[in-house]
Formats: sequence, C-alpha cells, structure tokens
Amino acid sequence: MYNLLIRRTKIIDGTGKASYIADLGVVGERIVKIGTLSHKESAEQIIQGHGLVLTPGFVDIHGHSDYTLLIDSRAESKIKQGITAEVVGNCGYSPAPMTEPLLQERKQEYEKAFNLSLDWRTFPEYLKRVENSSPSLNYVFLVGYNTVRASAMGFKNRAPSLTQMALMEKWIEEAMDCGLFGLSIGLAYVPACFAQKEELIKIARLVGRRGGILTSHIRSEGKDLLTSLEEILTIAQKADIPLQISHLKTEGRSNWWKLDQALEMIESASDKGVKVTCDRYPYLASQTSLQSLLPKWAQDGGTEGIIKRLQSPVTRQTIIRQMLTEYPEKDFWSTVYISLTASEEHKRCEGQNLAQLADSQKKPAIEIALDLLEKEKTQVEIILFSMSEENLDRILLYPWTMIASDSSSRSIDGPLRIGHPHPRSFGTFPRVIRTLCRQKKKLSLEDAVHKMTSLPCQKMGLKDRGIIKEGMFADLVLFDPQKITDQASYHSPFQYPSGIRLVVVNGQICVKDNICVKSGQGKIIYKK
Repeated sequence: MYNLLIRRTKIIDGTGKASYIADLGVVGERIVKIGTLSHKESAEQIIQGHGLVLTPGFVDIHGHSDYTLLIDSRAESKIKQGITAEVVGNCGYSPAPMTEPLLQERKQEYEKAFNLSLDWRTFPEYLKRVENSSPSLNYVFLVGYNTVRASAMGFKNRAPSLTQMALMEKWIEEAMDCGLFGLSIGLAYVPACFAQKEELIKIARLVGRRGGILTSHIRSEGKDLLTSLEEILTIAQKADIPLQISHLKTEGRSNWWKLDQALEMIESASDKGVKVTCDRYPYLASQTSLQSLLPKWAQDGGTEGIIKRLQSPVTRQTIIRQMLTEYPEKDFWSTVYISLTASEEHKRCEGQNLAQLADSQKKPAIEIALDLLEKEKTQVEIILFSMSEENLDRILLYPWTMIASDSSSRSIDGPLRIGHPHPRSFGTFPRVIRTLCRQKKKLSLEDAVHKMTSLPCQKMGLKDRGIIKEGMFADLVLFDPQKITDQASYHSPFQYPSGIRLVVVNGQICVKDNICVKSGQGKIIYKK
C-alpha cells in the first residue's frame, strides 16, 4: 500500500529530458514506483494528475532564511511556490559562529524586533535549534565568511593576524565537520570587502580540500563587474574549489554592455577547469542594505563607525561628494525604494523611493538616505531598480544558471509580515515558468525545471534529490502549467502564487490546492 499515489500525470523528471505520462507511488519518504499502476493499487491518498505537471521539488540554491526559519518555521513564502529545499548562509552571512561584536548587532536586529533568543554561538548549537524547530522544508547550510571574519576580528579594515587567521580556519573546519556544504563570501559587504585575494584563496583552499564549494556575492556587479569576476574566478582556480557566482547581474545602465564579456570570462574559466556556475532571480530590481551604497572606507568599524562618520559634518560631506560621484545619474534616487526600517518612526518611508521622500521633506535625497542610516543605526533595507530585461533573460537562459530567490522566508501573516519586501520572496519560481516558458516561450518547461531541481542538487552534491526516479526522496510539486502564476508585485508583495495543486516534502503533503495543510516535515540535509 502506498502512502501517496499520483495518477496519470505528466512527469518532468528534472534531468531536462522530455516529459512522459505515468503514475507515481510514494512509501514513507521515498518514490518507490513510477509507471502504469493497476487501478487495484491502494493508497492512503490518491491524487488525480490528469492535465497537471509533476516535477521534483524546487531547490532554492541562494536563500537567506537562516534566522527567519526560527522566527516562523512555516516558511510559507517558500513552500507555497514549490520550494522544498533551500541553501542558506549565502552572501557571507551565516548564523554562526557568532561572538562579539557581531553578536550585539544581531541581537539588535532579531531579539528586539522578533523576540528571537540568539542562544547559540557555534554551528552545532545552531543546528540543534533548527532541528528542534520542526522546519517545514529541507535546509542545506553554508558557513559565511563575513560572519566568521566579524566574529574573529570585528569590522575593521585590516588584515587578520596569524592568531585571527588560525581562529577563522578553526571555526570553518568545525562548521565543515558539522556537515555543511561549503563557504560563502559577500565581497560587497563589510567586513569581507576588506579581505585581500590571498586571504580568500587560503580560506577557500581549506574548504575545497574538505570537498566543499565556494559561493560568492562578488565585489561589484556594476562599474567593477569585470575585475570582480576576474578576482573570484582566480580565487576559485587557485584554491581548486567549485564556484557558484551568486545572482549574476549587470547593475546600472552604463554597465549593461558588459554581459558578453562577463559570460566569456566564465566560459574561459570553465575551459581552464574551474567548475563555475551561477544563479539568478527573475526580476529587474535587487534588494540589499542601504548601507551598501556607502563608500567602503566609510563602513570601516561597522555600525558604530558609520554613525560616527555620519555625525561628523566634515566626514559626512566627504561621503556625500563621493556618493554623488559614484551615482551621478539624475534619476538614481528615484530607483532606490525603502523596503524595511527597524523603528516605527520611519515605517512611513517603506514602499517609497528616496526621490519621493526628498520631495515631501524638501531635502536632498542623499541627505534623506544618510539621515535614515544614522537614525535607524544602519538597519535599513532597499529595493534598487538597475537592470536590463534583455540581460536578465540572457542570464536566466544561460545553460549554467540556476534559479534562486535571494530571499528569506516570509508569510502574509504572523511575525514575518513586515516591511515592503521584494516580490521575489513570494514569486520567483512560478514567475520563471509564467514569463520565460508560457509568455515569452524562450525556455522549455523541461529546461526550466532542470534549472530549478537537478542542476542545483548536482552543484551541491545532493545525490538523492532533484530528480523524479525510483528510490529518490519524494520532494514533489504538482501544478497546472497554464495557470501557475506569481501574484506578488513590487506594489503588493504579500501574495502567494496560484496554480500549484500539491507540494510534497519528504513524502508528506504540505500544500494542497495552494493551502498549507501540514508543517514540520522538513529536515537539515548534512553533507556526507
């Protein structure tokens, strides 16, 4: 007897091969039978799949739910778009190891706002918290170098001492011993932005020797895109480590032309033996911290250092001059939307761009930005419109691009209905199918599913997920290919997608007809 039987559905198995019609039976956590099953076969639950498509569960290879999975373990914004596994710890930020001064910054961000007790310091302690939280989807963890560096030596712009380097290496080895899959670095962000190439090669080589991968938010995705790509490709080559370039993009109109050269550089590195792939979300706007717009020197010392500089009239004017040089376009500030502020005082700013706020407050937009950073103690998130639709499509169609949300889990209710988030939090995977497969007809459904399932599993080394095959874990999505649609927009982001009939995690139905019917069926996936 099967626990779940899905009858006469079109199966797209995740490999990129053509679809076929079959029945599928699940026992426990695994797919045990695919084929034409007798009508006499019994099951606890039988789903008629006629007119629907069955695929492996979507794998979000670049997510940020490290903390939100503990705040609200339902993870509805993920699970309702068909995501059954998420890779977290990206852009250099993981929840451990965590010591002062980083701990105080994270406490301000999560204990005060969400009443989340940060009662762990190491990865073993954190992973135990996750296991006890009964997660709703499967999680794969990376250790973040920004977190490691900040915990070892703070936010200062300097090279690590021999003692600090040894401590960072020890922490990373401990994380890898816990079953983590690799290292992430966020070279656009403090403090990893202060790390030089040789430091990064040494750390990456350590992870590579232990069978891990390297993921990177590169130093620049705009003006210095090409030199930043050259740097990370060189690091991966010298460290002999597989590389995942996070959310590949050409940011800023003046940099759109660089995509041809960027892809050529990736191909050239691949020809030289670098195992390089990338990921991307299907939207023209990014989401990041307002702090990231500051000159890197102005971020030395973290939040405390930034606030001191903003409070100094002379230094503040220097920052303004440099930022106006960096962002000279007249309409730049109209492309920067406030997504989230920490305090209630500035909640009215959420959903508005800096040009609108400047008009209403009769102040220059850059002054509004710096005032927000100072008063909110740098805890301001933004949505930034800066990309080309033509380039977006080309990146998504690139054979080695995987689909990723670059978001943390959210919900339309509960503690995580906050701010004015990017719609990618709710709509990434259905949006790819709606836009590229159904409307533009640039991508076959088989190829789209491949980018969402077996390709990321192959990159992470997950051998028993990502493909519909007998013996594999039963992580599945059943949807109507003509109706699956992202509903979230920039104007109204808190909306779940439609057209998804069933989501199965580890053999258990957790979403049925777009409604969450069960939670807690997920698990941590450990590297073997």
